[in-house]
Amino acid sequence: MKFCIRNPQKRAPRLGILKNIEGRTNIEIETPVVLLHTQGGHIPHVTHEVFKLVSKEPQILQIPLVSMHNFQETMEYYNGTISEFIGNKDSLTCLTLQDPSNLTKQGHHVKEKVPIWTKNGKVLYDSEMYMNIVESFKPDMYYLLSDGDTNKTSAPKRISKAVEHTIIFNNQCLERHKKSNILKKAFVMAPIAGGYCLKSREKCIQAILKNTNELGGFLIDGLHNNGPEVEFLPFEEVRDVVEYVIKSVPQEKLCSVQGCWNPVNVLKLVQQGIDMFDTSYCRILTERSAAMIFPIDNTEEADSFEINLRQSKYVDDFTPIMFSCQCLACSKYSRGYIHHLLTVQELLAPVLIMIHNIHHYLRFFKKIRECIQNNTLSDLENRISEQYKNHQEKVLSAKTEEEPRRTYPRNDVGDVE
Repeated sequence: MKFCIRNPQKRAPRLGILKNIEGRTNIEIETPVVLLHTQGGHIPHVTHEVFKLVSKEPQILQIPLVSMHNFQETMEYYNGTISEFIGNKDSLTCLTLQDPSNLTKQGHHVKEKVPIWTKNGKVLYDSEMYMNIVESFKPDMYYLLSDGDTNKTSAPKRISKAVEHTIIFNNQCLERHKKSNILKKAFVMAPIAGGYCLKSREKCIQAILKNTNELGGFLIDGLHNNGPEVEFLPFEEVRDVVEYVIKSVPQEKLCSVQGCWNPVNVLKLVQQGIDMFDTSYCRILTERSAAMIFPIDNTEEADSFEINLRQSKYVDDFTPIMFSCQCLACSKYSRGYIHHLLTVQELLAPVLIMIHNIHHYLRFFKKIRECIQNNTLSDLENRISEQYKNHQEKVLSAKTEEEPRRTYPRNDVGDVE
């Protein structure tokens, strides 16, 4: 697999393409692209067959190792690829370590090993164990092992250890990659650690760039500990780190981030030159019964940025989730019906919401690519930023109104003896 830039320029909003894919020479993936987040090899709430009703275009599945660890022994005896094993051989796969939609537990560090938290508890991975499972999975793309357990509040010692471990992991994994006949065609991406310390980021980058010829791209790791909180992470906090990393790595390489970034931050990251994201944001919205309805095109109208279909006001609402949306959920079902399904805890409810959210998110990224082509990305960012700001103000106002009034004991009644 090879990454090529379509509009060569300095790091900025840019178009790219992933092509020359082993065994799929007829498939090309345009960037900026969003990986389809999976758990246990499947998109949450949506089967592979149902997703074909959402999109027939080639997609890349994000396979978090933390949700696939229990299949390690089985995959060692399975001759096929991970995409064949999960029943979706037509899709590409990208193996990652952690699940970006779930909070990663902090601490529990062991020298030259990374802890992951599976259903069966903590499992420690070193480079050899990690590369063994990469070879057994045979993904089209994968991230090298890294220590990404840092965030805005991480202590200097923790950051230093994260960089030290990540450099060791990168060197060990790349040595194994070079010797592997199974992975010689795989697209390799190196995580860059260092928290919010630019000097630590520089140290990590300089060590990793020694092997740049073996790498197809980079992951800006260690900005957060994953989970729903990433949705509300202020972009101003990560701006300096992202700008620094983007300027320090080779321009021709793909750059990615992971996490539940909201659409406004996605646009800001694209403006910086990020090429790859994931759909974990769709999952956390669906888990709270929320559906994206922000207008993507100028011709669309919507009454909010997102709606929560659990709210009682939708009980008699027989309109679709979004009038201009052509997804299965909007074409066949109403807000009121989905509200009913949520009320009676019917499993079809999150399925329909997830179908809509993924469809809308894929449309959003298609619009991003169109705007980069037409040099109108700033207009899209301004429009969606304003919608998101208005939505957040409404949410804050509603919470304030819902706060229960404080009650005080009456002082006009005498004591009873």
